[in-house]
Amino acid sequence: MAACDICHRRKVKCDSEGPHSCSRCCEASLACTFELAAAHKVRRRRKRSSGCSDSVSNSFQHQILQANASQQIVSSSNSRPPPLPNPAPSGSQTPQTFVPTAEDIVEEQLSRTALTQFYQHGITGDSPWFTYKDGDDIRIAYIGTSASNLAHLVQGELAAQRNNDPSLHFPFPSIRPPMPWKPHREQPLVRWYSKVADNAGALPTKEVRDDLVESFFEKIHPGFPIVDEVEFKTRYADPEHPPPLLLLQSILLAGAHVSQHPKVAESRSLVKMTLFRRAKALFDMHFENDRMHLVQSALLFTWHFEGPDDVSSNAYYWAGIACTIAFGLGMHRDLGPSSSTRMPVGDTRLYRRIWWTLVQVDILSALHHGRPPNIDPDDFDQTPLTPDDFVEYCGHRNQHVNIDYCIQNSNLCNIIISILKLSSPGSLRRCRSSPHSLGTQKSALDSQLVNWYLRLPASLAGISSKASNFWALQIQLHYNLALLHLHRITVDKSQSSPSSNSSNGQQKSLNTRHTAALSISKIFDDIVTIDAVERCSFTSLTALLSAAIQMSYEARAAADTGEAILALQSQHRLENLLPAMTALATYWPSAEAIDSIFRKLSTEVKEQMRSHFSQLETSIDEFTATARPETSSNIDQMMWDPNFNGSLAAGWSNIFGVGDANAFDNFEPLGLMDSWLTMPNAENNNFLG
Repeated sequence: MAACDICHRRKVKCDSEGPHSCSRCCEASLACTFELAAAHKVRRRRKRSSGCSDSVSNSFQHQILQANASQQIVSSSNSRPPPLPNPAPSGSQTPQTFVPTAEDIVEEQLSRTALTQFYQHGITGDSPWFTYKDGDDIRIAYIGTSASNLAHLVQGELAAQRNNDPSLHFPFPSIRPPMPWKPHREQPLVRWYSKVADNAGALPTKEVRDDLVESFFEKIHPGFPIVDEVEFKTRYADPEHPPPLLLLQSILLAGAHVSQHPKVAESRSLVKMTLFRRAKALFDMHFENDRMHLVQSALLFTWHFEGPDDVSSNAYYWAGIACTIAFGLGMHRDLGPSSSTRMPVGDTRLYRRIWWTLVQVDILSALHHGRPPNIDPDDFDQTPLTPDDFVEYCGHRNQHVNIDYCIQNSNLCNIIISILKLSSPGSLRRCRSSPHSLGTQKSALDSQLVNWYLRLPASLAGISSKASNFWALQIQLHYNLALLHLHRITVDKSQSSPSSNSSNGQQKSLNTRHTAALSISKIFDDIVTIDAVERCSFTSLTALLSAAIQMSYEARAAADTGEAILALQSQHRLENLLPAMTALATYWPSAEAIDSIFRKLSTEVKEQMRSHFSQLETSIDEFTATARPETSSNIDQMMWDPNFNGSLAAGWSNIFGVGDANAFDNFEPLGLMDSWLTMPNAENNNFLG
């Protein structure tokens, strides 16, 4: 029998028999399908006889039709739509457009399940390095420092297994087939680059293109002002002087992330894939003389999820590329009003906006992955942003840009740099030799965060008379994310002596993480309420995963100690995050894997609680059977009688797992949050209609 799609893609032997799934698909929890084999048979039959036609399965046909539909959206015919001119193909040769192949579709499916496979099979400390069978390529997963979500996810699972594995590197399942030693023309990217001159200049139809441009400037640009809006739109409307092609393709890519145009929404991932490959082809070919546009494009690429490979793609990679080019351009040096630069004032303002946006992207992506930031405070002397920096070439401030957000988020990222430095290996090594220094530094960073928060404008602090807008929610998200990561940082407990001060500090950190996770959950509820999920950048994944990890910690800890009420509350808070994960997965596919993992964790906590309650019922039945009739008839009154010292009151902690019954005064109600962290919902959002 022919190999299934997954085994064929990985080039390994398939042991499927009849209707049963093969062992590899069963282990990876993947559907064992044979669409590629059916498609291959169709091609062979067509070669033998032109009159013979067979069809592949319905699901495979649907995916191919979807890919063709996306190609019609992002491609145009030889006569390109106005107003932007495009060079016609040389001679009579028809441009070969890119259509995602069956291999692309299978690769996308693998990328969606790789994290789940890693969580199920790659974390266990006793598993061999080649845990994903001999025929697969092994990828290395570096989990990062304690600032990394992946590190906490792995360490949490190892702790649940009572495993103290200190490893920093783990095997990760293959997400791509082995590359041939020599490229061949059948590879999609090779075919793509062979026609790059024709395809990289292809544009969507004018209707779709206009919507993508407007979506970018309406939903992303207000907090991501790396382009001069007036200048770009002026050139966009001028067929004789269009904007740079690389910058245009990059803006179309970012616009496709947030666009609600029906033709884009129905096949968003494939539309973005095609637009990204066009822009990246131009980027790789250095098809741009102004290197500032390279920095802008690299920053815009962070709005695309290229795949689970975050070492050589995705936000952290593109932030590093942008930093390298920006350093070469001197964007990190002082270009403020008091500088002696000879650069025109309009260029210095744009450079400063690009630089501080790059600082935010670089630091937040480093926080997401737990890796060193590319930008160090000692390496740049660019002065902080001011409102005058948002004056564009036309001589007026851009009224669409949220100036307060851009300035305050840059200031917050300056504090997050110190949090990342505190969690570095060198810093933790110094803290082990001086146990009290970590607490001192954390207290100092706490004070900086408080001072920053108290200076927030009313429009961002959530205390204005009108409902909070998206950018207020976004900066609150980053603030609580910084709090949560700061109070995650600990040193090796075996190297430090326990004391009352350290215990108090640990309890303070626990309370801070708990409150920050609750705040993040509330913020996501508000984002979903105002229908602004599509505007969330990759930092939303960082915050969502951080909050989910914290809540799963609390649920597991309560379930392990038999505190059923606390476990139930933590599990309920964790489930409240799942709808946000589902909504976010539409725009960021990796959220789908996060959703899958924490649904599994939620189910495990429920099973632990069911087991605990079954034991409680047995204990209560045994007590009732041995109790005197008059005692059992007044059991409820006796439980709450302060003078009752019988076995039931003594067994209160065993039954309910919450300690003294009179201690409920200090128990936190479900969903309680500090009023200063609670923000009203948005009303009449003009951006979203």
